Amino acid sequence: MSATRVGSDWTVEWATPTPAGDGYLDNLVLSRDQARAYGDDLVMSLRVDEEMLQKRGINPVEPFAWKIEDSELLTKQISRQAFETVADSDRDDAGYASHVLDERARRRIRNGQ
Repeated sequence: MSATRVGSDWTVEWATPTPAGDGYLDNLVLSRDQARAYGDDLVMSLRVDEEMLQKRGINPVEPFAWKIEDSELLTKQISRQAFETVADSDRDDAGYASHVLDERARRRIRNGQ
């Protein structure tokens, strides 16, 4: 798969630390279908932290894609360009990706970077 293309069965994520500073990063929010595929209709999100991502070969400060398959969470690293491509698309996760890019830009401006 191209470094700038993320299949529609994958959801993009660019994790940031939670405001509570508890060591966790963003929650991966599951759709009803993803919860079913995970094996529990009541699970609506999965918390991730740096250690979990690193064990999966994911650099936690870079964007990644994830999906649920056969009751397992699968992850893969994606490029920033791939994340931006999703944000500019008509995919279901485009609004989220666009929001993340806007928030990251605002944070850089606030921090003078």
